[in-house]
Amino acid sequence: GATVGTYTIVREIGRGGMGRVYLATDAPLGRTVALKALAPHLVRDPRQRERVRREARAAAALTHPGICTVYALEEIDGDLYIASEFVDGRTLGEEIRSDRRPSADEILSTARDLAAALASAHAANIVHRDLKPDNVMRARDGRLKILDFGLARAEPGSTDAAPSVTEPGAIIGTPAYMAPEQLNGETVGARADVFSYGVLLYEYACGVHPF
Repeated sequence: GATVGTYTIVREIGRGGMGRVYLATDAPLGRTVALKALAPHLVRDPRQRERVRREARAAAALTHPGICTVYALEEIDGDLYIASEFVDGRTLGEEIRSDRRPSADEILSTARDLAAALASAHAANIVHRDLKPDNVMRARDGRLKILDFGLARAEPGSTDAAPSVTEPGAIIGTPAYMAPEQLNGETVGARADVFSYGVLLYEYACGVHPF
Protein backbone atom coordinates (compact mmCIF):
# COMPACT_ATOMS: atom_id res chain seq x y z
CA GLY A 1 0.00 0.00 0.00
CA ALA A 2 0.91 3.70 -0.04
CA THR A 3 3.35 5.03 2.51
CA VAL A 4 2.95 8.11 4.73
CA GLY A 5 6.19 8.85 6.50
CA THR A 6 7.05 5.64 8.35
CA TYR A 7 3.50 4.27 8.01
CA THR A 8 2.25 1.88 5.34
CA ILE A 9 -1.45 2.15 4.54
CA VAL A 10 -3.29 -1.17 4.51
CA ARG A 11 -6.86 0.01 3.83
CA GLU A 12 -9.38 2.74 4.63
CA ILE A 13 -11.50 1.87 7.66
CA GLY A 14 -13.59 5.00 8.14
CA ARG A 15 -14.43 8.45 6.86
CA GLY A 16 -16.44 11.50 7.82
CA GLY A 17 -16.67 15.22 7.20
CA MET A 18 -13.47 15.90 9.13
CA GLY A 19 -11.26 13.28 7.51
CA ARG A 20 -10.44 9.66 6.88
CA VAL A 21 -9.08 6.84 9.02
CA TYR A 22 -6.75 4.17 7.70
CA LEU A 23 -5.49 0.86 9.01
CA ALA A 24 -1.72 1.16 8.78
CA THR A 25 1.49 -0.44 9.98
CA ASP A 26 4.12 1.50 11.88
CA ALA A 27 7.32 0.11 10.37
CA PRO A 28 9.89 1.19 13.02
CA LEU A 29 7.86 -0.27 15.90
CA GLY A 30 6.23 -3.12 13.97
CA ARG A 31 2.71 -2.44 15.17
CA THR A 32 -0.71 -1.92 13.61
CA VAL A 33 -2.25 1.52 14.10
CA ALA A 34 -5.29 3.56 13.13
CA LEU A 35 -4.01 6.58 11.17
CA LYS A 36 -6.41 9.52 11.07
CA ALA A 37 -5.90 12.19 8.39
CA LEU A 38 -7.59 15.58 8.15
CA ALA A 39 -9.80 15.86 5.05
CA PRO A 40 -8.03 17.45 2.04
CA HIS A 41 -10.41 20.44 1.91
CA LEU A 42 -9.67 21.23 5.58
CA VAL A 43 -5.95 20.56 5.71
CA ARG A 44 -4.95 24.21 5.15
CA ASP A 45 -7.53 25.61 7.60
CA PRO A 46 -5.60 26.74 10.72
CA ARG A 47 -8.69 26.23 12.90
CA GLN A 48 -9.13 22.63 11.78
CA ARG A 49 -5.42 21.91 12.13
CA GLU A 50 -5.56 23.20 15.69
CA ARG A 51 -8.60 20.98 16.34
CA VAL A 52 -6.59 17.93 15.25
CA ARG A 53 -3.77 18.98 17.58
CA ARG A 54 -6.30 19.40 20.40
CA GLU A 55 -7.72 15.94 19.76
CA ALA A 56 -4.26 14.38 19.93
CA ARG A 57 -3.30 16.25 23.10
CA ALA A 58 -6.64 15.58 24.83
CA ALA A 59 -6.57 11.85 24.12
CA ALA A 60 -2.84 11.53 24.84
CA ALA A 61 -3.40 13.06 28.29
CA LEU A 62 -5.78 10.22 29.18
CA THR A 63 -4.54 6.85 30.36
CA HIS A 64 -7.46 4.51 30.85
CA PRO A 65 -8.17 1.08 29.33
CA GLY A 66 -11.55 2.37 28.17
CA ILE A 67 -10.09 5.21 26.10
CA CYS A 68 -8.34 4.67 22.77
CA THR A 69 -4.59 5.32 23.18
CA VAL A 70 -2.96 8.00 21.02
CA TYR A 71 0.60 7.16 20.00
CA ALA A 72 1.70 10.19 18.01
CA LEU A 73 0.77 13.41 16.23
CA GLU A 74 2.63 13.55 12.92
CA GLU A 75 3.08 16.38 10.43
CA ILE A 76 4.12 14.86 7.11
CA ASP A 77 4.50 16.99 3.96
CA GLY A 78 2.32 19.67 5.53
CA ASP A 79 -0.49 17.26 6.43
CA LEU A 80 -1.49 16.30 9.99
CA TYR A 81 -2.05 12.72 11.12
CA ILE A 82 -2.95 11.11 14.44
CA ALA A 83 -1.59 7.59 14.97
CA SER A 84 -3.59 5.71 17.60
CA GLU A 85 -4.40 2.27 18.88
CA PHE A 86 -6.29 0.13 16.36
CA VAL A 87 -9.34 -1.44 18.01
CA ASP A 88 -10.51 -4.55 16.17
CA GLY A 89 -14.23 -4.88 16.77
CA ARG A 90 -17.42 -2.99 16.07
CA THR A 91 -19.07 0.15 17.36
CA LEU A 92 -22.02 0.31 19.73
CA GLY A 93 -23.83 1.94 16.83
CA GLU A 94 -23.39 -1.25 14.80
CA GLU A 95 -24.62 -3.31 17.76
CA ILE A 96 -27.69 -1.10 18.10
CA ARG A 97 -28.47 -1.40 14.38
CA SER A 98 -28.29 -5.20 14.54
CA ASP A 99 -31.36 -7.31 15.30
CA ARG A 100 -29.97 -8.58 18.61
CA ARG A 101 -30.87 -6.80 21.87
CA PRO A 102 -28.43 -7.02 24.79
CA SER A 103 -29.19 -8.88 28.00
CA ALA A 104 -29.59 -7.09 31.33
CA ASP A 105 -26.07 -8.21 32.34
CA GLU A 106 -24.62 -6.87 29.08
CA ILE A 107 -26.37 -3.52 29.56
CA LEU A 108 -25.06 -3.24 33.13
CA SER A 109 -21.51 -4.18 32.11
CA THR A 110 -21.53 -1.72 29.21
CA ALA A 111 -22.92 1.04 31.44
CA ARG A 112 -20.25 0.48 34.10
CA ASP A 113 -17.33 0.26 31.69
CA LEU A 114 -18.37 3.33 29.73
CA ALA A 115 -19.03 5.34 32.91
CA ALA A 116 -15.58 4.46 34.26
CA ALA A 117 -13.86 5.62 31.06
CA LEU A 118 -15.88 8.82 30.92
CA ALA A 119 -15.21 9.54 34.60
CA SER A 120 -11.49 9.17 33.93
CA ALA A 121 -11.65 11.81 31.20
CA HIS A 122 -13.66 14.15 33.43
CA ALA A 123 -11.18 13.67 36.29
CA ALA A 124 -8.54 15.03 33.89
CA ASN A 125 -10.89 17.97 33.06
CA ILE A 126 -11.48 16.71 29.51
CA VAL A 127 -15.05 16.92 28.12
CA HIS A 128 -15.65 14.75 25.05
CA ARG A 129 -18.63 16.75 23.64
CA ASP A 130 -19.49 14.17 20.97
CA LEU A 131 -20.24 10.95 22.86
CA LYS A 132 -22.45 8.73 20.71
CA PRO A 133 -22.72 5.03 19.80
CA ASP A 134 -20.50 5.33 16.73
CA ASN A 135 -17.72 6.83 18.88
CA VAL A 136 -17.61 3.81 21.21
CA MET A 137 -15.94 0.63 20.00
CA ARG A 138 -16.26 -2.84 21.50
CA ALA A 139 -13.14 -4.89 20.85
CA ARG A 140 -13.44 -8.56 20.00
CA ASP A 141 -12.50 -9.45 23.58
CA GLY A 142 -15.42 -7.36 24.89
CA ARG A 143 -13.48 -4.29 26.07
CA LEU A 144 -15.04 -0.89 25.39
CA LYS A 145 -13.03 2.03 23.99
CA ILE A 146 -14.14 5.64 23.61
CA LEU A 147 -12.90 7.06 20.29
CA ASP A 148 -12.67 10.41 18.55
CA PHE A 149 -11.80 13.32 20.81
CA GLY A 150 -11.93 15.71 17.84
CA LEU A 151 -14.45 17.99 19.62
CA ALA A 152 -13.00 17.51 23.10
CA ARG A 153 -12.64 20.55 25.30
CA ALA A 154 -10.13 21.01 28.10
CA GLU A 155 -11.86 22.69 31.03
CA PRO A 156 -10.12 25.36 33.13
CA GLY A 157 -7.60 23.73 35.42
CA SER A 158 -6.47 21.07 32.95
CA THR A 159 -2.96 21.02 31.53
CA ASP A 160 -4.37 21.64 28.03
CA ALA A 161 -6.69 24.54 28.84
CA ALA A 162 -6.38 27.09 26.04
CA PRO A 163 -8.55 29.48 24.01
CA SER A 164 -11.36 27.70 22.19
CA VAL A 165 -11.06 26.96 18.48
CA THR A 166 -14.85 27.02 18.15
CA GLU A 167 -16.72 30.22 17.31
CA PRO A 168 -18.76 31.58 20.25
CA GLY A 169 -22.35 30.32 20.03
CA ALA A 170 -21.44 27.65 17.47
CA ILE A 171 -23.23 24.32 17.81
CA ILE A 172 -20.83 21.40 17.51
CA GLY A 173 -21.41 17.71 18.08
CA THR A 174 -24.18 15.35 17.01
CA PRO A 175 -27.60 16.92 17.76
CA ALA A 176 -29.37 13.65 18.59
CA TYR A 177 -27.05 13.13 21.58
CA MET A 178 -26.47 16.72 22.69
CA ALA A 179 -27.55 18.24 26.01
CA PRO A 180 -29.91 21.26 25.84
CA GLU A 181 -27.14 23.73 26.74
CA GLN A 182 -24.97 22.31 23.96
CA LEU A 183 -27.82 22.65 21.46
CA ASN A 184 -28.15 26.27 22.55
CA GLY A 185 -24.50 26.94 21.75
CA GLU A 186 -23.57 27.51 25.39
CA THR A 187 -20.31 26.49 27.03
CA VAL A 188 -20.62 22.89 28.21
CA GLY A 189 -19.00 20.87 30.96
CA ALA A 190 -18.92 17.25 32.08
CA ARG A 191 -22.70 17.21 32.63
CA ALA A 192 -23.23 17.45 28.86
CA ASP A 193 -21.28 14.21 28.44
CA VAL A 194 -23.42 12.60 31.17
CA PHE A 195 -26.56 13.61 29.23
CA SER A 196 -25.11 12.02 26.06
CA TYR A 197 -24.20 8.93 28.08
CA GLY A 198 -27.84 8.56 29.19
CA VAL A 199 -29.15 8.90 25.64
CA LEU A 200 -26.58 6.40 24.37
CA LEU A 201 -27.43 3.81 27.04
CA TYR A 202 -31.17 4.15 26.45
CA GLU A 203 -30.67 3.53 22.75
CA TYR A 204 -28.30 0.62 23.40
CA ALA A 205 -30.73 -1.05 25.79
CA CYS A 206 -33.92 -0.47 23.80
CA GLY A 207 -32.74 -0.31 20.20
CA VAL A 208 -34.52 3.02 19.64
CA HIS A 209 -33.53 6.62 20.33
CA PRO A 210 -35.31 8.11 23.38
CA PHE A 211 -36.40 11.19 21.41
